[in-house]
Amino acid sequence: MRQGSATKQTAPGRPVSPARPGNVRPPGWRRLLRGLGEPVIRAARAARVRRVSWTLSPAISSTPLARRLVRTQLDDWGCTGESDIAELLVSELVTNAVLHGRGAPVVTLSCREGTLRCEVEDEDPSLPQVREESDEGENGRGLFLVDTLSRSWGTGRTRTRKYGKAVWFELPAHQARQAS
Repeated sequence: MRQGSATKQTAPGRPVSPARPGNVRPPGWRRLLRGLGEPVIRAARAARVRRVSWTLSPAISSTPLARRLVRTQLDDWGCTGESDIAELLVSELVTNAVLHGRGAPVVTLSCREGTLRCEVEDEDPSLPQVREESDEGENGRGLFLVDTLSRSWGTGRTRTRKYGKAVWFELPAHQARQAS
């Protein structure tokens, strides 16, 4: 979940940038890093968090849009190995948010230190429940898939909305090496 960040609202499917007040760099920060040496610079770059959010329409048509947005973003980040699983799991979470939640779902994708994390927020405070797998019916398998295919997953209350929840999952992130 986004902790203590304000979000700009934009048109459905357009990226929003969270305002992070604690992320202001002091004057001369580059000079300071250079003075600390190359190992510190490499560590600072490695700890960089890539993050993007989209506010989607509360319609079932948001599911394929979320899949395309996630695939495109992972391609841009060079994390193509996780695209198929990430797309499948985000479509399950967005579908759940649209069918069982309230309000416009917000999808947040982040990548940090070998971990890809996807969160889907909605305005319904009811936490989802994993159903037992059954051969009957087409519904009820979304969270089972998330549990089976992700490294970890969970739920929590949103901090950016008065009410609501966020459901998240994590996958290992393997970035493609750039050719020299």
